[in-house]
Amino acid sequence: MKIDSTLALARNEVSEARKQMLERDKAATDFEEIFARHLVKEMTKNTFKMESSSGVYGNSANMYREFINDALSQELAEQRKLGMADLVTRYWNQPTKP
Repeated sequence: MKIDSTLALARNEVSEARKQMLERDKAATDFEEIFARHLVKEMTKNTFKMESSSGVYGNSANMYREFINDALSQELAEQRKLGMADLVTRYWNQPTKP
């Protein structure tokens, strides 16, 4: 009986540690996506400029630019191409100093 309860406790601790690791990984990827969104937005700010930013064409160009920015930033974050998520993960995995 004691072995079963100890085994269940160990499984619970492992699953809790795994859950925490997945949450940290998601947070690091989210951070990289925010960083990528700002970077892509800055890089494409003059790409879809129209003579008139008001009206149908200006609004559609703005919507298209936002769509492109979101798609690029999500793809960069998922692939971890910028390295920000890896830096955050490495920071979290450093041993804590007493």
